Amino acid sequence: MPEPDSSSTLLNRVESHGQCFPWYLEKLSFILTIIVAIFAGQWMWNDSGWDSFILWPMSLCGLPLIAMFGAESISRVIQALHKRAAK
Repeated sequence: MPEPDSSSTLLNRVESHGQCFPWYLEKLSFILTIIVAIFAGQWMWNDSGWDSFILWPMSLCGLPLIAMFGAESISRVIQALHKRAAK
C-alpha cells in the first residue's frame, strides 16, 4: 500500500502537468459580457423605442441568456486556443 503522501492515480499512471490555464481570461470575458449586457439593456430601455411587452421579456430572459451564451462561447474559444498551444 502506498504512503498517504505519495501522489498516484488509481491505475498507477504517470501524469504530467501542462501549461497553466489562463482562467483570468475566462473571468475577464465573463465580466465583459455582463458589462455589454448592461449597456445593451440601457440602450433598449432608453433609445430603442421598443414596446414594453418586448422590453420586459428581453430584459429578464433575453439579455441574461445572451450574456451567458456569449461568455461561454468566448471561454470555449480560449480553451480551444489553449489546447492547441499545449500540443
